Amino acid sequence: MSPIAWALCPLKNYGNFSGRASRAEFWWFFLFLMIGYIVMWIALFAFIGIAAGASSPNRSPWALFGVFGVLGIFMLLFWLAMLIPVIAVQVRRLHDTDRSGWWLGAFYLLYAVYAVVLIGSLGRMMSAGLAAGNQPPDLNQPLFIFGQVLGFGMFVYGITLIVFFCLQGTKGPNRFGDDPYGADVEEVFA
Repeated sequence: MSPIAWALCPLKNYGNFSGRASRAEFWWFFLFLMIGYIVMWIALFAFIGIAAGASSPNRSPWALFGVFGVLGIFMLLFWLAMLIPVIAVQVRRLHDTDRSGWWLGAFYLLYAVYAVVLIGSLGRMMSAGLAAGNQPPDLNQPLFIFGQVLGFGMFVYGITLIVFFCLQGTKGPNRFGDDPYGADVEEVFA
């Protein structure tokens, strides 16, 4: 298969969380996504630069916000459209290495807990800072320390997931399905 065909496989299997995804399918898809995001960010900054640099004397200051809003909404919609295939291909990639998709579920659960702890910690620091005047917030509060430990744990967990995504899949069938390369794996890498 060509790299473009590999990159389009997760879109063809949009919400398919069962089965296996090869390394080629996984990494070509993520390369496709990263190129897409880079192009969108470059377009966003280019249009913001054009809107900010326009030398019209009666230019509205809201034009800059309009450019950011339209492209920002487009980027958000692209992210939302790609969310399900991204999670699905990650789960199928874990299946290819004979691991459960719950490895990914645990990561997203930890991410949600981290977001709640971070927002709670920042809220407490801001309210303490406003109540005490201009004194710096206390960084030794237990919620802040727990958030930092949880963030480090998520970093290590994320590295573990990346290692799992890089590992070679099981040759032949495993408990999640047939080998995505087929029976003749040697022909694929010849």
